[in-house]
Amino acid sequence: MKFSILLLTSLLSFNSMAYDYQTEIDEFFELYQIGRINEAVDSIYKSNEYVSSIPDQIIKVKNQLTSLKGLMGNVNNIGKLDTYTVGEYFVHITYIVTYDRQPLRYEFQFFKVKEGWRIYSFSFDDKITNEIKELARKSAMSPKK
Repeated sequence: MKFSILLLTSLLSFNSMAYDYQTEIDEFFELYQIGRINEAVDSIYKSNEYVSSIPDQIIKVKNQLTSLKGLMGNVNNIGKLDTYTVGEYFVHITYIVTYDRQPLRYEFQFFKVKEGWRIYSFSFDDKITNEIKELARKSAMSPKK
């Protein structure tokens, strides 16, 4: 009985730690969608105290995200494309966000620390359509089974 309770406790604590990064991503997009961009950026970086050493880069990200509305229009859809894990200690999550004008890719990387997960990298770009085009071309040229 003690073993099953210990196992259940261990599994529950692992699952809550495993999803800490998802909670951070969800919070980022919730704030982002309602136009609270500075808060969204601050929220995604809050798990990494070392980010304060690069304030110029954080301001640049905030400014770039703020200017997206004028360039891309409104956000229409936010969807997770993939979660790629490296062992139990690193995760790369890719999202696609569609705007009135075009889609953008958002990527988040987290690594595991003693107290949960810490953001390692956050980026966004418009290269996803080029990569989809290349994948589609490769698929069209590969023999069909």
